[in-house]
Order: sequence, then structure tokens, then C-alpha cells
Amino acid sequence: MFSAFFGNYLLNKGVVTSEQLNKVFNTQKRTRLKLGVLAINSKFMTAANVNHVHQLQTTLDRRFGEIAIIKGYLTDDQLADLLTKQKSEHLILAQALVDANVMDMVTFEEEINLYKLAYGLDDEQFDAIKNGDIDVVMTAFLAFEKTGMSQFYIDFVTLFVKNIIRFIDSNVYIDRVEKVDRIIYSHLFKQNIKGDKSIFTAYSADDKALLDVASQHAGEIFDKIEEYPLDSACEFLNLTNGLFVVNMSDQGTNMTLTIQDYVSNASITPNNLMYRIPIHISTGTIYLHVGEA
Repeated sequence: MFSAFFGNYLLNKGVVTSEQLNKVFNTQKRTRLKLGVLAINSKFMTAANVNHVHQLQTTLDRRFGEIAIIKGYLTDDQLADLLTKQKSEHLILAQALVDANVMDMVTFEEEINLYKLAYGLDDEQFDAIKNGDIDVVMTAFLAFEKTGMSQFYIDFVTLFVKNIIRFIDSNVYIDRVEKVDRIIYSHLFKQNIKGDKSIFTAYSADDKALLDVASQHAGEIFDKIEEYPLDSACEFLNLTNGLFVVNMSDQGTNMTLTIQDYVSNASITPNNLMYRIPIHISTGTIYLHVGEA
């Protein structure tokens, strides 16, 4: 997460080129290991244990390590050991940029400080980005109007981004929230959440990003947009909304889901205030929409 947020900042400033940034990201992918891989390598867990935790993450909004401890696959000490072995993304990015002769460490630290100023991040929020603490990051970046719905929107978008990271792509960053008065996309996946609070949710994506979501969610490669990948992409929204409803129930808010729907060549004028949140992944941009249903 940190690399995507900070890397995009450097790209927009012209400090790095897209080619340099992609090279650095590819280096990071080879360097930073997932906890599941580390757990198997350390003989703390079997591949079946790891796969079970990944499966449970489709129904539980919890981190890999939390679920592994709950299921008895890891102890607290074993998880702590794995986390120390998992190199800091902040340091990996710095080293990759230095190795690629993009900048030296002094310039890196200077740009870090300028980035914090540009986005008004305090030390806690910046540490959250470095450590991948999505809840704190989303609170810092998601500026909805202060209404009775704003916290629900923050919670939903946070969960959606978590699921993108868990199941689709870990190189994720978001742009600022935008108000929109019309939704126009070639492919739109939508679903309403009804109950004590009613929320309209929908997303679209660039073609490559859409195929990436569908492929990763279905566990097979799709190379063109047709019925099966569209169904898979639609089900990804339903997965996230199902988790959201469970989370809200745990907090005492009762909600149910309507049937998810795919709309081609969508043109929708919302009755209520609608927000759009661009979510950038390696293959393109996902456009997430939330508003009062």
C-alpha cells in the first residue's frame, strides 16, 4: 500500500517515470513475501492451513494472522516472528529506488516529508500507510460530508479496499472522494444494501482492471469481457457487501442485500448525493460509488 500511495505521488511530481516505477514495483514483488509463504517456509503452517485461512477471509473481515491464531495454526509468538521476517515495505521501496539510481536516501527522506505536508498527514497516519493499517489510512483519505451516513461510507469503502488488497492486488492507492450527479460506464456492477441504513453501492473499472478483478476472484485467467468474467466481477461486489452486512450486524445495525446486478452501457442519475472513489491497482482503475439508496 505504501509503495502505491507514495510511488504515485513521485510519479505525479515527475520525480520518477512510469517505467522506473514499474521496475521498482516488480522488484518489490520479488522481495516482499506474504505471511502465508513465510509461515509455510518456517514450518509453522501447512499449505492446506494457509489455503483455509485465505478461504475464511472471504467470510471474515480479519487479517491473515488474526485468523491463523483463532484457528490455532499460529501462536502469538510465531506471528510476531513472521512479522519481523516480513521486510518493511518502506525500506524495500527506498532500497529499490536507490538501486535503480532514481534517487539517493537523502532525497527519499526529503520527498517523504514533502508528501506528508502535501496530504496533511500526521505521524500516526503516515505510519499507518507504511504499516498497511488500512482503517487509519482510509479515515485520513476519505473526506465525505459529515452526515449520519458518512461513517457507513468510510466503513464500506475501507472494506472494499481491504478485499482488493486481499484478493486482487496489493499495489493499491485511492484518489480523493468526488461528488457525482451522474454515473455513465460501459460496465457497471451494482447492489443496494437495505435496512436500518440504506446504501447504494456500485463499481466499474477499466477493461484490464475489470478482467483482473474477475480473474483473481474466479481463480482463472480471462482475456476478454464476456458473460463468465462479468458474473465473477459482479460476485466480487456481493462478497464485499455480504461481509459489510455481517460487520454492521455485529455493531447492532441490521441490513440485508438486494440481488447484485450488472448493467451494460449504464447511465444513472442518482436521486440522492452520490460519491465516487477512484481506486488504482496495477492494471488500471476501479471506480467505486456509494450513496444513500
